[in-house]
Amino acid sequence: MVMALSIQFGTSNQHKTTLTVLLEEQKPGMTFTPNITTQIDDLNLNIEFLGFDQTYINETYITETVDLEFEHTPSVPSAILEFDINFNYRSEANRSALEEYIRSIAVNGTDTGYEIDIELLQEDLATGERSNIFVPRDGMSIDAFDVEEYLYQNFFEDAQGSEPGYTLFLMNYSNLDSLDHTLEHWYDVEGTGMDSNETIDYWYSSYANISKRAAQGWGGKYRFCYLDLSSRAWYLDFVKTAWSSMGIGSQFYYSYPDLDNLTQTFDIETTEGYNMVNYYITQWINSYVGKVFSGPIYDNPPMGTTYSLQILVLNNLTDNGFPEDDLQWVISANRIKDQLETDMPWLNWDIEIVWVELTDHPDLFDYIQNNVREGINGRYIDVMSGSPLPLFYMLQNQLGTNFNMHAADVVLPCYFFLTDDISFTYYGTSFAGLGGMGWEILLGTQYSIFDNATIGEPRRGYSRVMIHELGHSLGLPHPHDGSWGWGASYVAEVMSYFAINDGFSQFYIDGVARTHANYHFYEADIEYLDAIDLFAQLGAPAHVEQLLDDIDQLLDTVPGMYQQMDYSGAANASIVARELLELFNIEIIKTTTEPSGIPLIAGILLPTLVTLVIGNLWKRKKR
Repeated sequence: MVMALSIQFGTSNQHKTTLTVLLEEQKPGMTFTPNITTQIDDLNLNIEFLGFDQTYINETYITETVDLEFEHTPSVPSAILEFDINFNYRSEANRSALEEYIRSIAVNGTDTGYEIDIELLQEDLATGERSNIFVPRDGMSIDAFDVEEYLYQNFFEDAQGSEPGYTLFLMNYSNLDSLDHTLEHWYDVEGTGMDSNETIDYWYSSYANISKRAAQGWGGKYRFCYLDLSSRAWYLDFVKTAWSSMGIGSQFYYSYPDLDNLTQTFDIETTEGYNMVNYYITQWINSYVGKVFSGPIYDNPPMGTTYSLQILVLNNLTDNGFPEDDLQWVISANRIKDQLETDMPWLNWDIEIVWVELTDHPDLFDYIQNNVREGINGRYIDVMSGSPLPLFYMLQNQLGTNFNMHAADVVLPCYFFLTDDISFTYYGTSFAGLGGMGWEILLGTQYSIFDNATIGEPRRGYSRVMIHELGHSLGLPHPHDGSWGWGASYVAEVMSYFAINDGFSQFYIDGVARTHANYHFYEADIEYLDAIDLFAQLGAPAHVEQLLDDIDQLLDTVPGMYQQMDYSGAANASIVARELLELFNIEIIKTTTEPSGIPLIAGILLPTLVTLVIGNLWKRKKR
């Protein structure tokens, strides 16, 4: 069973080393050293063009320029993801069929969408005002979810093929726009609040009354995304205007909001225009590969099988006229747990929420009163400054006091402050949640929770914010940053600032599951070889031989699961194998205490115990 953990092993029986062969090679006192130090996944990156002339696509340039290798977790086993890029050009029949479908579902007319008044937004940023920056515009509003389903039903299966990988559909439907671009098209997403059960119509920093968010594509429910480079949306205008200080990069697509704008500036028939178009396409592809398809996991996330999320709600709203009963909808242990069990069924989650008055912690209450500041956006606390020490470090120092840090393999504590109108900032940037430290901070005010601070008019709950911040502590980033840009924000992913989804995309679920599968398979392999060594030293006691064979067969399924991209199943199988190895260690120790070779109780109970533990595998998979 000694092997290098790699997806390539799924095509053979490399893992399987029979018990007989192992025993023939095993010598008393000798131990095997597994060589699983690096896990390499080879995945296909399928680029599917719709509405593009192959003549104008420089495949060599794209292949040489796009980042195709990623190393995420530096710990053993380190994870390397390598992509092999494939190009395919859909037929005119495919292109026109999708266009016909888009036209059949689109709403085309007056005031069907929005654009941003950038000058007004700049004024708001300077003054702290909140004006109506969203200006109605005319054009074609297309349901992003419907197009995703159409692509899945009609194109995805043959695009993906039988090999593991991810697919990006690049579309060009410039003919949907008017020649003068007074009429554009875009893909709308909308959703319902996880806690409020109301249509989400708010945007960041108190901007509201916008029930649909215009995207240039979508994806994440399945293992593909689509991007219409000829569509026009307001999001990146907001990003480059309001969030430039957050590190957005200098991607070419910020300067040219759609493909039409680019080709009107650069003649594609010239060498310069040809090069610019390919540079433009490459940067879009790179954003999706680097921040979405690679399922990035960073910073050696904590590993275990039991996870305890403990949320301490520090409520100062009740003292300001908001009864606790009218606040408890804001965050829900059941809703959070249901989502986490859906996305990560190989883990055992325990969610606990405790409500206390902020005044029950007088040190924190007094600290906030003494360190509150005034700014153009109102009263605030910067958690990284203050006296006698920053609030961040004050909270960190109290983790052991306020939370049970031994409740599970991995404990994730969270402070959730509810204040009247005091916001929190992190080095000057306002936040609703701060995570990725192995613990989290949430902040809700009467204005963020309720419309106009009015009880009974819910605006925003925090269960989704909690899942987002928890994602950081699991090692997940945002699908945007300064290196790869913010172009890949159009994905159904709770880690995205743009999306309104409650859970993780298939890409990020794959990333977390791969990381856990790598770790637990690595540990199971070491523990299995130790078990074989102990089995031989104790004279191969017959009562545990079947158990060892069951473990071997279970671990032998992992490579095939990788080949099928069933990373959740691979993580689950590896975890259950480790549980069986614990059972093995319990049972084999009886060999040294029982006079006979097969202890009577072990002989009766062992088959039942094995059945129960293996059954746990399928219980989790169906959860």
